[in-house]
Amino acid sequence: MSNKNKKSGGAGNGAAQKQTRQQSHDSQDYSSFKTVLFYCMLIVFLPVVTFFVLKGFVLDQFFSLTEVKVNIASAVGAVVSLHIALGLYIYRAYFGAPGSKVVKED
Repeated sequence: MSNKNKKSGGAGNGAAQKQTRQQSHDSQDYSSFKTVLFYCMLIVFLPVVTFFVLKGFVLDQFFSLTEVKVNIASAVGAVVSLHIALGLYIYRAYFGAPGSKVVKED
């Protein structure tokens, strides 16, 4: 009988710990999802925005360049911005966030 009492007494506490652990994992998963989504959006939209801003507002208005040179300079700017965004993502993935230490669970 003492074994049954020990099992049933610990079951409620174990379920609460399991639920807390699951919520912690869900929170970490959501945080990771937000981070990856942010960097995906940055990688997709930053070069496009950079291209059109350079082409439409900076190079056409402030410099007297031909259309071909404006397009080439805008494309180079977009490629540079893409590399910056990829570099930020790789840096974040390699070094991780300041509070994201891996905790071993037994």
